[in-house]
Amino acid sequence: MSGENQNPLEPQKSNKLKWLIPGGLFLIFLAGIIFSYRQHPGGTPRELPQLSQERLNNAGAAPDFEVSDLNGAKVRLKDFRGKAVLVNFWSITCPACLMEMKSLESLSQQLSGKPFALVAITSDDSDQVRQFLDKTGSKIPAYFDYKSEAHQKYGAYYLPASFVIDPEGRLVDQFAGAADWSNPSVISYFQKLIELYQPNKPAP
Repeated sequence: MSGENQNPLEPQKSNKLKWLIPGGLFLIFLAGIIFSYRQHPGGTPRELPQLSQERLNNAGAAPDFEVSDLNGAKVRLKDFRGKAVLVNFWSITCPACLMEMKSLESLSQQLSGKPFALVAITSDDSDQVRQFLDKTGSKIPAYFDYKSEAHQKYGAYYLPASFVIDPEGRLVDQFAGAADWSNPSVISYFQKLIELYQPNKPAP
């Protein structure tokens, strides 16, 4: 007799719930893309400032940090002194981060052989990141911030977030959201940043 009291709408509710979860995940993915485009319409970075020695002299020191590379070796920001550095905070669960990944690789390739370093920092699980890189064939130089200490120092709570650091270790600029880092204006920007660096030479 208990079967007679069963609500005939329950199977329909169950079917609806099965579709709610994937539907919600899709909406989150879509929201990430929309947020990225609102930050940088068209996927291009905002207008870069004109670099000058005066601007560099007035820039403050970038916070140092310690992260681990894919081999588990410890790396600090100061290890890149003498190079222009783009620090990019990202995650494999961030749609906007994945949107700009190819352009980040292109930037690194176009500046290959020059004193430039791309430091792509994530707090994701290292095994999952390795699987992702193997699956996609990405050559992005991944570094791991397991305790999110670097994220906190730079206030990188919304991803992606990128920071430009000059060869003297000074924080020159920062960007929120996805960007087209392969844009010729970006390449010229980093080339100028490298050219303006004047390392101290020992007296003869």
